[in-house]
Amino acid sequence: MRSPKAKNLHQRIAAFHGRLVADPHHRYRSWEYCYRFFRSRTRQALIGEKNAAALQLGFYLASWGMYRGSSFLLQRAYTVHEGVVERLASPQFADLWEKEVGSDASDVRFVHAILAAVTAVKEAYAPFGVATDTLATKVILGTLACLPACDRFFIDGFKESGHQYSYLNAKFVERILQFCVECGAELRNEQAQIESAEGMHYPLMKLADMYFWQIGYEAATRTAGGEPDPPD
Repeated sequence: MRSPKAKNLHQRIAAFHGRLVADPHHRYRSWEYCYRFFRSRTRQALIGEKNAAALQLGFYLASWGMYRGSSFLLQRAYTVHEGVVERLASPQFADLWEKEVGSDASDVRFVHAILAAVTAVKEAYAPFGVATDTLATKVILGTLACLPACDRFFIDGFKESGHQYSYLNAKFVERILQFCVECGAELRNEQAQIESAEGMHYPLMKLADMYFWQIGYEAATRTAGGEPDPPD
């Protein structure tokens, strides 16, 4: 029998992932394709295939709402992401490629590297437009997967669960790392179930993203009295 904590995690993660189970062509699958592409190659290979990597990243971001409205990405071809690929695949972030961040309490040592990766993404996009925290963290989630995507539903869900969030800073990174460590056994169980059923490895930060996003989504649904508008 699952503990209340494990049951809560399972219900929320299963609710999110159930959309993909019900529809093998669901737009959320774009994260899987993007993440699998990036994690199945060495950093050197990614730089050599930066055009293909940029295409994968661009389609994932489009599926996840980053090409809406006035987004500067909407005015650019997918090649706008090549600089991001080069920056993230650089030796500076080698440790983040080699570690499933959130699996150990000692991962707090990666806080500054994670924030540096966010900054690198923003700098790579700077010639084309201003990358928000939402865009930068969605890029990180689809590649390094060392942070959740900080969109509205995730942030609302994080706060709804009693966690503090003011903005994307070291304190937040420390809090999400702590969550992953404290709920490690439960998250590993969800990870194993998804991998056994579908053969897809969902990193801990992705599972944390799904969990808090679903809580935020449910809260927005209650407030709206129906399907809420998708987050930016």
